[in-house]
Amino acid sequence: MANSTDITSQSKRESLNPVSNENRLFGLTTYITLWISSMVVIQIFMVGQSFLPPAGKLNLFQAGVVTVISAFFIGYLFIVNSRSGIKYGIPFIVQARSSFGYNGARIASLIRVLPAVFWYGIGSWIGAAATDYITETIWGYSNIWLYFILFQVLQTAIAYFGINSIKWFDSLLSVVVLGFLIYITVQLINVGGLKIADNWNTTGSWGMPFFAAITACVGVLITAIINNADLARYLENKPRYNTIGHFFGIVPMFVIMLVIGILAAAATGIWDPVQAIVSVIPNPIVAVAMMIFIIVAQFTSNLTINIKPPALVLMETFNFTWGVSVIIVGVLSIITFPWLLITSSAFNTFIAFYSAFLGPLLGILIADYYFVHKQNFDVDALYKRDIKYNWLGLGSLLIGGVIGVFFLSISWMVSMPISAILYWAGYKVFPSYKSHKSNNEVEIPS
Repeated sequence: MANSTDITSQSKRESLNPVSNENRLFGLTTYITLWISSMVVIQIFMVGQSFLPPAGKLNLFQAGVVTVISAFFIGYLFIVNSRSGIKYGIPFIVQARSSFGYNGARIASLIRVLPAVFWYGIGSWIGAAATDYITETIWGYSNIWLYFILFQVLQTAIAYFGINSIKWFDSLLSVVVLGFLIYITVQLINVGGLKIADNWNTTGSWGMPFFAAITACVGVLITAIINNADLARYLENKPRYNTIGHFFGIVPMFVIMLVIGILAAAATGIWDPVQAIVSVIPNPIVAVAMMIFIIVAQFTSNLTINIKPPALVLMETFNFTWGVSVIIVGVLSIITFPWLLITSSAFNTFIAFYSAFLGPLLGILIADYYFVHKQNFDVDALYKRDIKYNWLGLGSLLIGGVIGVFFLSISWMVSMPISAILYWAGYKVFPSYKSHKSNNEVEIPS
């Protein structure tokens, strides 16, 4: 089986073959810097905004506790679910074949990539709003719809040339991103100091709003956690690279973005991310610089988290080239109505709803790799069509997802363990699945 070390504009299904360790594209430093820039997700900022009044019901201390708990979950889940990708060099959709079957993995992958297409549209709309502010401030010209389309075209053009273009674009911008984030934090504290202090003493809630906040925090990145094998397969398989790369690349930036959102809500009480940031900027010149930062942030996060996953699924399912797949994803994201989903009333509901099904998907992937196969895959078997559908995996996913919808505000917290336990128990109880497990395990050294 030929190794694939890169994805270019003309790459097709064969590019999803395992990447050998000597052909990995990322060392530890480039992997961390890529994630630093990719984690400037304005949607995380918006989740942080939703904790405090007027959108939420928590006080500042409770929001801080939510941040710490969510950061632990995010870091742990990234590390745990990235292991098979790093060890075997396989992408998410191949990893999913073990628990859902060759064709069943395509069904499961749709549950992951549909939210990515929506997030792509939302990120581009935020970037378009920032661009609109810049041109209106400098030239008095406003046309958010034009900028939205231009955003899609430019991001598609960068992604079109493959994984290396994404790697260097994101990595080189990581230092700029960190500088702007520090400035925003300092500015929010300086401008809204008294309001922030007052929010610390409000009553808040330790009830359902508290757990719903954790659900939203993890839910906003659960899509990236599920398919992170797509990136992790390019990271050198060396001791502790998995832990160090994800902890330092993801967790600090996740915390920073949440904290900035929380501070923005406390200092301004404004939901719209562009307006909230602009309101604490001292002059138009700096405000324009901040809007440029928001534009860059949408490029970096969309390239890594929202364009790549659905494009890879289109490659695998239809054998399209990478370039064609990227263009299709860009077109689809335009028709997701991001200007409607970005409203405060719809935003967290959208996250909770898709998390109801993504939680089970993640739980099954983890249960399959760690508890059913004991971290040992027969990789050659994953590339064969012998098992088209694993009905135990698909059934567990459906049951967990439906139950999660009934507990929408804490969806993945309920649905993920239910599906994981159902799946693992099925391999313990049903004789046909016991046989399938034993026939498809093979020991491959780490």
